[in-house]
This record gives sequence, C-alpha cells and structure tokens, in this order.
Amino acid sequence: MAAFMKKKLGEFAGFGDPKLLPPSDFLSDDCSGCSDPCSEHKEYPSYLHIDQDLPILGSVKPYGRHIIISTGLSDWPKYIESDKDTFAASLYEAECNTRSKQTWKNLVTNSNMLSTFSTLRDGYDVLLYPDNILVSNVTQSRAQDFYDIFVNVPLPTGPVRHEEIKHERMGYMKVQKSPYKNLLLLCSHKKRDKRCGVTAPILAQELDHVLRDKGLDEYDAGVLLVSHIGGHKFAGNVVCYINQGTKGIWYGRVKTCHVASIVEETVIKGKVIKDLYRGAMDNSFENQASRSILRW
Repeated sequence: MAAFMKKKLGEFAGFGDPKLLPPSDFLSDDCSGCSDPCSEHKEYPSYLHIDQDLPILGSVKPYGRHIIISTGLSDWPKYIESDKDTFAASLYEAECNTRSKQTWKNLVTNSNMLSTFSTLRDGYDVLLYPDNILVSNVTQSRAQDFYDIFVNVPLPTGPVRHEEIKHERMGYMKVQKSPYKNLLLLCSHKKRDKRCGVTAPILAQELDHVLRDKGLDEYDAGVLLVSHIGGHKFAGNVVCYINQGTKGIWYGRVKTCHVASIVEETVIKGKVIKDLYRGAMDNSFENQASRSILRW
C-alpha cells in the first residue's frame, strides 16, 4: 500500500509524465539483458534502501550550464558551496554577488578529475557544458573573473570556438576544447548521502571493464566521480554528456547490469534508455518540453 501511495503521489505531482521524454527517435527500450536477480554482476548492499517506487522521470531540476571542478577527491564536505578556501565556495560567492544575466540555473559540482592541464601550482581545471570547453589555470582568487567571463554569459547556440574566447581579465587562464568526446559522471558524495558514496565506486569499476571491452579510452568516454547532483534516493545516479557535450542525459537507479546498455545505447549510439531516464540538461533536445516540475 505504501509503495502504491508513493507512486500515485509522484504521478499527481507530475513525475512520470510521458511529455518529459525526449523525441521517440532518441529513445531506446534496451535497458538490460540480465535476469532478475542477476548472478553475473555485483549487487549493491541491501542496507542502502534505494527508492524503487517513485517515478524518476521529471526528477531533474532544470539547469542550463554545468561547471565541473577538478579536486582530485571523490568525497567532499556535505555542502561544497560552504567549504571555505575552495574554488567551489569562491565561485558560489561570486554568483551571489553578481547581478545575473541568466534565465537559467547553473549546476556546480566538484569532481575527482586532476588538474592535468593547469600549470599554476594552485590552478584548477574546470569543465563547462554545453560549452564543451576546459578552462585551466583557474585560481580561487580569480573566481569572479571566471564567473564573469565563462558563466554569466549566454548559453551557446552552436559549437563554441574556444580559440576566439578572449578577455582582458583572462590572466593565466587558458581555454581549450573539452578533451572528452563523451563524459560519464557518477555521484559519489558519501558525506551528503551514503547511497551515492557506495554505488559510485561499484559502477565505476563496471564502467571501466565495459569501456575497455569496447576499446574506448579515457577520452573517448571519460568517467568522473562528482559531488551531489540531487536525487540520491535514486542511486546510482549517472549523467552522460554526449554529442560533444551538447546533450546531458540523466539516469537513475542504475545498476551494474545497466552499464553495458548505457555504453552501447547512449555513449555509442546517442540513444536515451527510457526506463532509466530522469531528465536532461536544458536544450539537450529540440523543443524540449516542460523538463521538470522541480524548481530551485
């Protein structure tokens, strides 16, 4: 009865509305070829209590741009925007202190990515989608400049020519095209919610295995662990940036059984797996409808 009520309440609130699905041309029904229960793949611990009743379609808060910060860590304080002396906190302060030109919300996450391209000792590498760019040598002291130059600007309507991005306040910051043809993000923020902290490493291991089998290297399909993205009750949570970062596909309740299908259907074919689909980054699809009933 409780499960039935949760499902009906979710539907009443707008979750599960088929209008939130991408166009049919992008949909795939291929979720998993595994039996239930599966004896081939690693299962999550039963104590995680992952929600299986609420509809997940429509559970992504609308956002127009995703900023992914390199930290080299896979877990962070509960609220990264309040973690003093970090770039995430400085960027949040810059956003709060600036009159925004935007009609959309930004999503900011930390990641376990290393600052491979930065030459400054205290420099961060920062990825931006759908811009599909990486900015290196980003320092905490230049958070306001970074925000003004790269964040508080219109969303791209086509491929970004990174070599044409110039500004008098760039300093040592350098811009290049994102090195990733596709990027998969796994929420691993254990200090925010144990479920994501436990499921992400298990999924990452399976992804590594499947990607190797497919002959895809770390830049064909990168895998990063990231901080809280919302919906931890639907763990494992996976965000797939495909089509040169212009499409951001969100999946929930992802198990190791689903990994091969995600790689084949989404990374390789560009399709959306209907049963796992939570939502997408704004403008991922032409005439993208209501997107989500959720608001920031």
